[in-house]
Amino acid sequence: MAAVPRRLTFGAHADAYERARPEWPEEAACWLVPEDAQLVVELGAGTGKLTRALAALGVRVVAVEPDPRMLAVLRGLGLEGMEGSAEEIPLGDGEASAVVAGSALHWFDLDAALPEFHRVLTPGGRLAFGWNHRDERHPTIAAMSEAIYASRPSGQTSGWRRRDWPAAVSEDGFFRDVEHADFPHVHELPRKALDDHLLSYSGLASVEELERARVFERVAEIIEADPSLRDGNVLRLPFVVDAYRAVRNEHVRNQVPDVTNRDMS
Repeated sequence: MAAVPRRLTFGAHADAYERARPEWPEEAACWLVPEDAQLVVELGAGTGKLTRALAALGVRVVAVEPDPRMLAVLRGLGLEGMEGSAEEIPLGDGEASAVVAGSALHWFDLDAALPEFHRVLTPGGRLAFGWNHRDERHPTIAAMSEAIYASRPSGQTSGWRRRDWPAAVSEDGFFRDVEHADFPHVHELPRKALDDHLLSYSGLASVEELERARVFERVAEIIEADPSLRDGNVLRLPFVVDAYRAVRNEHVRNQVPDVTNRDMS
């Protein structure tokens, strides 16, 4: 039996993901989406953490998610969702004002996804993406991340932080004028939900149970040692949205990627 692609493992812990992953700050959502947007397509939407922040702006958001378990949670919250992927977006040509990906772009096959983004966007449309992640400028959060990435699967998923994303989305000519902005915020999390938060990351979810328990214990020790991150039974963890946006390039050479028998593992 073929191994399940890592990007489709989140659904096994969809409820934990919904309970314990951070919300997206309003200012980040506003920056990602054009003011005059009519339809926003969000790819790799998960349980709808970013979806609801975008929808709160008053724009129609169609969330596309490949894992039906995550999609079920999203739809259960009253959000509009469709099963699909970044490589095969279930929309027609030129329908979307913006294509958005929240903490998901590193899971996409960009050779196939970038032409799809370009196809579904209107002329002058926007590609926007970002990661809502722990703010490692805080020393305790840096120590927390070090403990997490010590596990092999987690270490393997951390490479996205080192990639040149402006180059990755513009080098083939589909998008131009990449901008970047940071949006620091605080993720408030009940202390009892810390294990759920850690479990919502694919690297930790995939390690052997005993090793995972050791990581959970070490992270809890690190956080407990810093009273500035606690307010009673609520943890206040520094996070930051690392955001990017780019413009659809109208003059792109004719490129049709060969997706036949593509290995998406």
